[in-house]
Amino acid sequence: MSAYLDHASAWPLSDAVRAEMRRWTDHVGSPMALHEAARGPAGAIDAARAAVASITGWPAEWVIFTAGPTEARNLAIKGALSAAGTDAPVIVADPLAHASTLSIARTLTRRGGTMRLAPVDGMGRVSPADLASVTVTRGAVTVTQGAPVTVTDAPADLVVITHGQAEVGTIQDAAALVAAVRVACPDAVVVLDAEETAGLLALDDGLGADLVVVGGRTLGAPPWTGALLVRPGTRLHPVVEGGLEEGGKRGGAHDVPGIAALGMAARQALGDGQMAEGHDAPVGDSPPGREARVAHMRRQAAALATGLLAVPGTQLNGPPVDERLPGHVQVSAGGVEGEAVALAMAARGVAVSPGSACTFGAGKASPVLQAMGLDEEAARSAVLLTAGPGTTDDEVAEAVAAYAASVESLRGMAPS
Repeated sequence: MSAYLDHASAWPLSDAVRAEMRRWTDHVGSPMALHEAARGPAGAIDAARAAVASITGWPAEWVIFTAGPTEARNLAIKGALSAAGTDAPVIVADPLAHASTLSIARTLTRRGGTMRLAPVDGMGRVSPADLASVTVTRGAVTVTQGAPVTVTDAPADLVVITHGQAEVGTIQDAAALVAAVRVACPDAVVVLDAEETAGLLALDDGLGADLVVVGGRTLGAPPWTGALLVRPGTRLHPVVEGGLEEGGKRGGAHDVPGIAALGMAARQALGDGQMAEGHDAPVGDSPPGREARVAHMRRQAAALATGLLAVPGTQLNGPPVDERLPGHVQVSAGGVEGEAVALAMAARGVAVSPGSACTFGAGKASPVLQAMGLDEEAARSAVLLTAGPGTTDDEVAEAVAAYAASVESLRGMAPS
């Protein structure tokens, strides 16, 4: 690939992150052991825990490392409800939540309880008033085993707020949503899904949530790394049971190379104001790493959007580019399938994603886009392009040219 515009799937790792992974891959010794060989890995985990804790400012001992954000979601939702002794939970989310969040909620409510989905507008945003209403309103529309029904006025036990939506780039006003839940349903546990925003947007004090899901990708770490950040005092039962690793909250041997890489990436994203090695932002007296990163990604996304929307029949899906996730552009072009466009662009050396990775290969329209009110044709033709902190002007220009050529070619092959 000569142009990589699929940072929604994975980011290239910086030299420093790769070096940190290699360092501990080559080291023999368990961090749980008592001999000399354990000290290095144990110290690396402690340093990573402190770096990741700085995302929210909570104590380092309240960081639980996981094998990616999906495991962190499982631990947050199942672990909090188990600790509360809730057998028939009322779980509130929205239709733009991560597929794993909705799957977990359906599983937990299959034999009792309900899942309620807060409505979203055409930009994918949830209003604080609507979210508060869904947590407590009598006769709220809920979903049980995939079918909408009207049931119960029980208050919510747990609410999941998706800070940044991966498919359309919508950023929720998470602090306002958390505050609304606290007023309407003060006993509910609030989970903030920050997989798409950690390292890019401020998450001070978890924006008021009890649990914060973090993924490695947007910090610049491997996508199979992640963590659950827990507000001090929040009760949580383990989902992966084992020994005393992670304070007894997540059993199993530590992935020392992955954890160390996550810590290094967090330090680079949030720490000394320098970009990862090989990227083109200034250093020294530059803005903090996060600010420089975001500014560059937003600039490249604006250029992408301008070029893509110049292709006839192309529309932008979701919020304006300067109001969505940094680097994020999703478009639909009439008369073509998004998967076909992504494949045609790949053949031209440009890596992008179909609009919805969750429905890729299924021949289905994106349920996220349909929940936002897009018709099936627009939903099926969606393509997602995502710039990263190292994306160059040449890559943007190449992506725009490949998109235009791919759409024109596919339209030419379509029946009239």
